[in-house]
Amino acid sequence: MARSYYYNDQKLNQYIQPRIKKYYNYTHQKLVEEEIAIKNKIENISDKIKGTETNIKETNEILSKLNGLLSDLKYINSQEEQNSKNQIRSKGDLFYPAEPLHPIFNVRNFVCIIISVVGVMSLTDKFGEGAYVFFITFFVVSRIIAGFVLKEDDRRVEAEYRERVREYNNQINAKFKPSNEYTKNTQKISKIETNISDADQLLKKCYNDLRSLKFEIVLLKKILFEFKRFKKRANERERTAKINAFESKTRSGAQNIKDKLLKAVRIKSKWTCPYCLKASDVNAAEADHIHPVNKGGLTTMQNMVLICKKCNSKKTNLMLRVFCKKQGYDYDDVCDRLERLGKDV
Repeated sequence: MARSYYYNDQKLNQYIQPRIKKYYNYTHQKLVEEEIAIKNKIENISDKIKGTETNIKETNEILSKLNGLLSDLKYINSQEEQNSKNQIRSKGDLFYPAEPLHPIFNVRNFVCIIISVVGVMSLTDKFGEGAYVFFITFFVVSRIIAGFVLKEDDRRVEAEYRERVREYNNQINAKFKPSNEYTKNTQKISKIETNISDADQLLKKCYNDLRSLKFEIVLLKKILFEFKRFKKRANERERTAKINAFESKTRSGAQNIKDKLLKAVRIKSKWTCPYCLKASDVNAAEADHIHPVNKGGLTTMQNMVLICKKCNSKKTNLMLRVFCKKQGYDYDDVCDRLERLGKDV
């Protein structure tokens, strides 16, 4: 017996969401390991499904044989029982109860006919054309009234008849003497019916297991599909963490370079920004990567220079040429000044 299983998305999401929460913060490597484990689990469940389907097939075959054998044994016993009881009836010791008089011929109907005839004759001069309509009307009405008035009597008569039939059958059954083969077949029938009941229970369990296993595979495949999103997010999260760690390290190194640059400034009261040439307090200066970090610039003395706060806020991660062009500075002059400071440009 083939069965199909359909799962709507709402039901799947109801089961999936609680199971995938734990994967939200997994690392990419951990997700890869978990993905392999889920694929292995799917293979194991697939093997269980094949085994369960085999059990269902074998159980159905056994049930088919048991039902066939049960039908044969019941037929053999029914034939013996019928033949034996027919012989008992043919002896004439017992008589089948007489049925109640058929409704068409019972006294009630004759009374209703007489009432109808009298009624028609009282309404018409002669029992001629058109009188049959009145006759039928009188008969139906009188029959309904009689049936209503005597319904309890009808029920009693019918109940008494059924009771006599039951007693008659009990007497026939009491006289029936089953053969040894009949008795053995009866015992076999009882055992087969027990086996069929057990097989039905096993079949029911197999179908429940099959439904659960197939549903589990659908869930796992849906979870695997979600892993694409989880791994992408994990990669982005780990990439961001690496960038943040690198930037943190860069900031730490930049501060060390800045301290060295400040010590290298001999006349701090007359310090000027090498970009805009405006004088300011060197202690308020900020360290700038001449070649930006995000473009591959290194945190070294040769790639870092002290500049004023205003220039630093404008340069951000711009290349030096682009920065000079935007601010209207002479790029070659800026480069000359930086080279005199020992910088690589």
